[in-house]
Amino acid sequence: MTTALMRETLRPLYTKARNAHPGLLIQRGLEVHDADNKEAKTRHLTRVCAIPTGAFYQNAYHRWKRATADAMRFNQAELALETRLFIGLSGAGMLETGCAISHSYGAPYIPGSSVKGVVKAHVRASAFGDQHPEVFAELFGADADPQGNYPNGLSGLVTFHDAWWVPGSADKPLVEEIVTTHHLEYYGQEGRVPATDFDSPIPNAQIAVQGAFLFVLEGEPAWRDLARQMLIAALADRGIGAKTRTGYGLFDPRPRVPAEPTCPWVDETIAALTIKNKAKDEETLRGKALAEEWAKLTDPVIKAAALADIRSRLQAHGWWQEPQGKSAKQAKAVYTTDTPPD
Repeated sequence: MTTALMRETLRPLYTKARNAHPGLLIQRGLEVHDADNKEAKTRHLTRVCAIPTGAFYQNAYHRWKRATADAMRFNQAELALETRLFIGLSGAGMLETGCAISHSYGAPYIPGSSVKGVVKAHVRASAFGDQHPEVFAELFGADADPQGNYPNGLSGLVTFHDAWWVPGSADKPLVEEIVTTHHLEYYGQEGRVPATDFDSPIPNAQIAVQGAFLFVLEGEPAWRDLARQMLIAALADRGIGAKTRTGYGLFDPRPRVPAEPTCPWVDETIAALTIKNKAKDEETLRGKALAEEWAKLTDPVIKAAALADIRSRLQAHGWWQEPQGKSAKQAKAVYTTDTPPD
């Protein structure tokens, strides 16, 4: 049985489009649902996952990163996925797979409510949550309890913002994934049909996310520092999103944010050069073009801060001590011309 999902007049527009919003394609891009033709869904997901993030998103990401760089107000943590992530899996109707995609910018994100929920659940299940209930309530908030300590409720002292996908952390943010259902009738009939070892496995195409995300916390410094430790532990141990029990949604606990304070000039220049040269952020970071722009700086304070930031980022990837490629080696020579040797 087939079900038309798109008006006939719209189909040529989707077919001829040279660029597209992944979220729109997930929600509205499948022309026909055919339960007997699984290849159509797979081809559609392949098209969706092939869409890269463009300059529009990269500019928005760098604006957000600069806007939340004030260490007196925000904590940033750039964490890379160790396994693929399912987020917003149930939000795509007939496509039977989905992903949380930014409505404005067309890139995957992790809702702040989901981030807070995972951290809260992880802390509640730990010894810390049992031993320090008052700290738990202050950090995450508490519901109104007329008979308890918080008759009017309590707002948490830390705000968990949406996590943004980091441009250049992977070739493309979305990736095809296969989830194999072993007991289709058991799940479809809500357990009324027994699950047996004779059930045939059925591959099911899904959309997952790869790469890294920038997590941002806002609030009082001491509370933010505590929440940041909890965030990293929760994402490394528990994971986030769907199917975490089977290993999806786990993050590397080693943050990729530079150890030195970030310099806005570095983010702005990388963003501009990335767009100008049609390159990736990582290529721009370790390339000669950024070094040449740095060498033109005349303000010694900004120049020193920019060098500390650039060096810290390169060291995080192992590119400072051992630059790879001609452009990276030329860049290292520029940076070290007027600075003391290691």
